[in-house]
Amino acid sequence: MPGVTHDEAPLLADLMPWSVAPLRPGRGWPMGPDPASLRARWNAFVRAEGPDREALFRPTRARTLHTAVAQLPGHGGGTGRLARESGPCPEPVRVLHGPFDEQWLIPDHRLIDVARPELWRVAGEGQLFAVEQGYVPGAAGPAVLASGVLPDGRSPAGRPGRIRPLFRRPGGREPNVAPG
Repeated sequence: MPGVTHDEAPLLADLMPWSVAPLRPGRGWPMGPDPASLRARWNAFVRAEGPDREALFRPTRARTLHTAVAQLPGHGGGTGRLARESGPCPEPVRVLHGPFDEQWLIPDHRLIDVARPELWRVAGEGQLFAVEQGYVPGAAGPAVLASGVLPDGRSPAGRPGRIRPLFRRPGGREPNVAPG
C-alpha cells in the first residue's frame, strides 16, 4: 500500500482471524521427497516385528505403537494399533515443508504427533493457506508464504508461525476474512 509504513499495515491476524498452529510430525520418516521412498519405508515398518518395529517407529509421548486415534479428515488411513498394522501404505500426499520445499507425507494420523485435523478438513481444491514464518530479527526469507498445498508450518527460523486457511469450511465455503 503506497504511503503506509510497516508499523501502520494491518496485522494478518486482523485480516484472517482463524489460524491453526503448525503440524508436529514427531518423526521424520513419514515425510520424504517422493511417494516411492515413503512406500518403501512403510513396507519396511510393517515387515518389522516387536522391538525392531518400535525402533523404526520412534515412539514419542504423543504416539506409540499402541496409540488409538481417529482418521485424518478426507483420508482413509487405518485406526487400528500400529503394533499390528500389516496393510498397504496410505497414499502419500504433497505438503509444503518450508519455503519452496514441497515434500510427500504419509497421511496416517497414527504417525503424526499433532496432525491438526482441522487443517486436513479444509484442505482441498480451491483452498489457499497463508503460512506465517516464525519471526526472528534479522532473518532472511519471506515473512508469509501462500500455498495451495497443505503446509506443515515448518519455519526455517526454527520458530513456528501460524497457518491461516483462506476458507474456514471445506469446498471453499465461508471465507476466513474479517468483515469489511
